[in-house]
Amino acid sequence: MRKIDWKLVVAITALVVAIFAGAFWRRADVVFDQRAVEIPLSEPLRRNIENALASGLKVSDSVTVLKNGVPVGSSPNLPSTKLPDKLLYVNIRNVGHVPSGRIKARITVPGEIADMQLTDAGSAFGSIDQRTASAPQGELSFECSNLANHPQARIKVALWYQQTKPGSPLIEIQDTALGPARDVGSVDTASFYWWDWSSETAKGVSFSIGALGVLVSSILSYLFSERKAGQSRLSAVYDPQGCGWAESAVEGVPSMQISATATLAATGDTPVEVVQAYLKGTKPTANLNGHLVVSKNSAVTETFHFFVQPMIGKPGEALLTRVVLVDQLGNRYEGEEVQFRYSGTRTARS
Repeated sequence: MRKIDWKLVVAITALVVAIFAGAFWRRADVVFDQRAVEIPLSEPLRRNIENALASGLKVSDSVTVLKNGVPVGSSPNLPSTKLPDKLLYVNIRNVGHVPSGRIKARITVPGEIADMQLTDAGSAFGSIDQRTASAPQGELSFECSNLANHPQARIKVALWYQQTKPGSPLIEIQDTALGPARDVGSVDTASFYWWDWSSETAKGVSFSIGALGVLVSSILSYLFSERKAGQSRLSAVYDPQGCGWAESAVEGVPSMQISATATLAATGDTPVEVVQAYLKGTKPTANLNGHLVVSKNSAVTETFHFFVQPMIGKPGEALLTRVVLVDQLGNRYEGEEVQFRYSGTRTARS
């Protein structure tokens, strides 16, 4: 039976994941929510205000725009002398993983607009342009380019209007690069569309679990095969007389400076280059200084030095532990236990 090339399997899986990420993950996802409420005024209060307005006989235009957070013009435009009785809120957000294309929005209400407020996301997150409004026809339209996929990047619309004909508000919003925006319950809790799709359909759930299972199994198989191959490709026998540790510091953080002498042997078709070393239970602070290369079917004795954190040894005492070597491919080789004698305090490294 032919042996499976796990590297090829992982490469193909990575390609599939990359294609999937490019086609589905790295996308914008423009969503909006809407809420229409009655303006709570008692009938006597409404009549008194409307009578006062009728006696003033003043009708003025109204458009309130907050551009980059700064108000630009406002005064109410009251249809005849009637107060608005409806208030429509619309919030727009991009919950995708990249900024949107050009967003075009058109909002129509069944009546005459009395006043409006339009707040964009700011110049850093996406500002509004191409705005037009017609109060008598009850229409508002605007455009916004590159709405950022940032939690605080929102476009907020508030329309006060007097309903003069039956019907409900009509909201048309689209990303010209991807199509119509999604109407959601709340932009605050909306999530990326692929997760919504996968969580709402059994097919999506099965696909998600299957794809995740294939990916995880491939990765685990790759790691297992690489670890097994790595253990057979490099071996290290340490000389206790040439191994020691000292107290030190790296950029002010207490560290251990390690000196190790080992005879290294390698098998396989390509040389093994050791780029990092650390003690089990610690982490290296940097790569090894210089090259430590072991060629095929050869054995070399080398002394190398490295720094690790945190300090796991007790000052004044020898330390019994294992050294882990890391090669240029990220494979790890854990050696047998060896005793490191204590050699005092060394100069700190910046």
